[in-house]
Amino acid sequence: MGAERDAKANYAETLSYLFGLQRFGIKLGLANITSLLKHLGDPHAGLPSVHIAGSNGKGSTAAFLTSILRQAGYRVGLYTSPHLVDFSERIQVDGAVIPTDRVVEFTERIREIVEKMTRDGELWLPSDPEVAPVGFDPQKNTITFFEFTTAMAFLHFRESKVDVAVLETGMGGRLDATNVIDPILCLITTIAPEHQQYLGKTLMEIAQEKAGIIKPERPLLTSTRQARVLALFRQKCQELHSPFYAWGKDFSAKELGPQLIHFRGRSHQWSELRLGLAGSHQVINGSLALAGVEVLMESGFAVREEHLRKGVAETKWPGRLELVREHPGILLDGAHNPSATRVLRKTLQKGFPRHRLILVLGIMADKEISKMMADLVPLADLVILTRPRMERAASLEVLGSQASPFQKPVVEVALVDQALSGALEEAEDEDLILVTGSLFTVGEARSYLVSEGMI
Repeated sequence: MGAERDAKANYAETLSYLFGLQRFGIKLGLANITSLLKHLGDPHAGLPSVHIAGSNGKGSTAAFLTSILRQAGYRVGLYTSPHLVDFSERIQVDGAVIPTDRVVEFTERIREIVEKMTRDGELWLPSDPEVAPVGFDPQKNTITFFEFTTAMAFLHFRESKVDVAVLETGMGGRLDATNVIDPILCLITTIAPEHQQYLGKTLMEIAQEKAGIIKPERPLLTSTRQARVLALFRQKCQELHSPFYAWGKDFSAKELGPQLIHFRGRSHQWSELRLGLAGSHQVINGSLALAGVEVLMESGFAVREEHLRKGVAETKWPGRLELVREHPGILLDGAHNPSATRVLRKTLQKGFPRHRLILVLGIMADKEISKMMADLVPLADLVILTRPRMERAASLEVLGSQASPFQKPVVEVALVDQALSGALEEAEDEDLILVTGSLFTVGEARSYLVSEGMI
């Protein structure tokens, strides 16, 4: 028991250090991550990988692809963000999250190197930003949370001897810390306005950043359908002599029924594939993953039809249209921008029958809150506004002001677990509780449900 308590304490202290790195904010650039990885022996070098960027659908596409490859017998590393309940979810091998003792071990190892780099003047990581020296630029001279965890993922994948890694960008692509790899192929999902303070004010500027993951002579597959964005991707691929495959032209899928599709690729057709993830939007995410599998098969990966059939059917991705309970229904969906809330609205209108809809909503302050609410609030019979424990989360005051024009009954509850508890007290058996607005909101809700034995 003593050793178990010590292990839990060590993990808690480690997470406190890691999340403390978030005070340095978001830094786009490859100089520090490249230098750090060099000190670690370049664990990413030679790693067979698939790189995924995009605004929506990255995680679902990664989950489909990972599931198929695992069914084919490959040892697969998966790196995604953010996590829902625990940090360890970000880094997985063969469906198992990174063990907590490995998180502690890798953090100690990387931290020692970061401190040495700091002493040697390669970068500067202050314990207190208020005492930064004159000329200190935190955008250039720090290892951020995401850079640190990306290095940890590469270490874990190397030491776990994975056959292939599936990596999702954290933000953008061109200057994202994951963009140090030379992948087998790249996938770009749908593109929408997001993180405009970092990626650009226009859709084309954002698309240009996503296009930064395209590598010379490495195929790019995309499910985006905006003509201008497709033209940009096509031109970049031509410049880099990279094969280019687009949804609707080179591959596509037809929805035959709920979670049932027919896939048409460049060299294969697979009919009556059952998807493990709900929602019509998963037709596109699933087909992008299947088109990626086609390319991998052409590269020598031994994937048979039975592998992909079972792979897509058994795909799980918590927090995305996840119905975790019935009577009353509890639906968790991490829709975090207008593109995602539009998809969620259509899904609610087509499926998930209910007597009343109780909406538990928590959104990040940097999102297009009014547009997201316009999609969801009119469908609700009761709106419970809440705020996840994130500095970036929008205040209840801001959410309340944005919700008032819809003239729906609104309740403000400061904490997500209390908001969900209140929704459960209010709900009757045939009602549906929808928790959405951010993966952070969904994560806290899911953690509460787990603690209460409801999942």
